[in-house]
This record gives sequence, structure tokens and C-alpha cells, in this order.
Amino acid sequence: MDLKRELTDYEIGGIGDIKKHTLRFHSYRIGNEDGKLTIFAEYTPGQFPKVYKGYPSGQELLIELCNLNLELRNKPPEECAQILIQWSMENIHPYYFYGDDVAHLEMNNDDPNGFWDCMVNMLESYRVFVEDMVRDLEQLYTDTMTAFAIRSLMEGKAADAQRIYDGVCVPEQENLIRDWYRTDSVRRPLVLQRFIEKIPKLNMGLEYDLSTGQIQLQPSVKSVVDAAYFGLARFMAVNANALDDYGGKTNIAFCQACGKAFIKRGNRQKYCGTLECQSVRNKLKSKEYYYRERAKRGTK
Repeated sequence: MDLKRELTDYEIGGIGDIKKHTLRFHSYRIGNEDGKLTIFAEYTPGQFPKVYKGYPSGQELLIELCNLNLELRNKPPEECAQILIQWSMENIHPYYFYGDDVAHLEMNNDDPNGFWDCMVNMLESYRVFVEDMVRDLEQLYTDTMTAFAIRSLMEGKAADAQRIYDGVCVPEQENLIRDWYRTDSVRRPLVLQRFIEKIPKLNMGLEYDLSTGQIQLQPSVKSVVDAAYFGLARFMAVNANALDDYGGKTNIAFCQACGKAFIKRGNRQKYCGTLECQSVRNKLKSKEYYYRERAKRGTK
């Protein structure tokens, strides 16, 4: 997929009213567990992890993880570990709290230093197996681009679907576009059905909300990848109220400078918000202005 070409036709809904605690740690270390390269969150007394209630938006989380996958591709495991550490310290820990012990800690006013030292340093509860995370992110990217391509095929935009699907790394026999072109028009809906069914199913469960005292039906998510899949599912399904969280259309585009996906804030936006890419944008605008003025003087 040519990420430097814009993709503006897609909408992704937020991930609803899921309320879980997410954490951001100040530091990590690299180690091994059961022979697997692992990153472990670290806790220093007094440097409490930042606690968030709720997830990032579905749009931004899915984009972040797809771009993270591209950054991890073809990197050696040790470099992947460093990239995952950097992402986690800038965003949130990739896995969420089991049993909502953060709420238990807050309600009982326990000793926070002792709690975090035990949970993080002694029990090593907050760890990430690098190889597993890299594999899960690659699969999320594959499923996301497959979903985008399917939407294009449904809308009769086969060329767009092929462009979107270019960056997907799958065996030939599992290639959506190959199957699409090798199938007659009558049976093509069966191709779409088969590939949609490959996207992981969502698990649901009952949860007790401590703040409201109510029992709620919620998606069962344990990681940022799970949460991103929920956002993707809401994007794909016509009966999922995918736009309720934001009340309107949210466009996804690919930056013409760095190639990464971003949320478009205006119809004419072609670059993401990083300083480097905005610098490229400004230089091009200055260059275009110079030549326009030069052309005007030449016609006088």
C-alpha cells in the first residue's frame, strides 16, 4: 500500500463507553521470561503510574497501532523491544488491569507505594512478550487493511482496494484481491463474507460499574489490540452506531510526507501534525507561492 497517497473515504467510530483503568509507566526494562524476550514495567517509589479511566478514542488508537506495526516491521527483536517501550511510555501500557485492582486500591486507601512495588516489581504483573505483541500488531494491521479494502470493493472501487491492500503481507492463497479477481461477479459476495469472518470475534461480558452501581454489558478487552478491534468492528458494522461518540464523519488520511495515517481535521489537510511534516508542508507552500508570483510577473 502506498501510504503517501491519501485515504479519505473511511469513517471509524469511537469505542463507546467502555470504562477501564489504563496505566502509563515511567520506565521499563528488557528481560526474559520462559525463554521469551519480554519488557517489564518498573516502579520507583513515589513515581506512581499515571492512571486513566477509559480508553483513547477508537480512531486514534487504531491508527496509532497500525503505524506502530509499520515501524516494527523487519526490525530485530531487541530493537522492537525498545520501540514498544518508547510507545508505552508515551501512550499507555499495552495490557489493561485485570480485576480493576486500581479501583480497589483507591476505594480502600491502601499504601500505594507498597501496592505498586508488589504488583510491578515483585509480581511483574505488567509485562509484554515482544514477539507476541509484534505478531498481534501485524495481524491487526492485516485485518484493518482488509476491512478498508472490503469497503472499497463493496463501493465498486477495486483500484482503491488494491492500493489499500498493497501493504498486507499474507500468503497468496489468503490474498483478498487475488480471490476477488479470480471469482466471477455472482460469487464475489462469498469472497467478502469469507474474509470478514476471518476477523477475530468480539467477546462480551457483564461488568459491575463501581461509580454507578449498575451492571453493564461490555466488550471484554484485555489489551490495546483488543480495544482497536472493537473500534474496527464498529466501523464495519452498519448496526453498531459507529458514529455516536463523535456525532459526525471522521476521515482517515495518509500523510504525504511521512506516509503515516492520521485523523483529518479539514477537507484539504494532506499532512499530519508532526513538526517535521509541517515543515515539509510549509516549505512546499513557500515554493508554490514563489512560482505563482514569478508566473504572475512573467505575464505582465
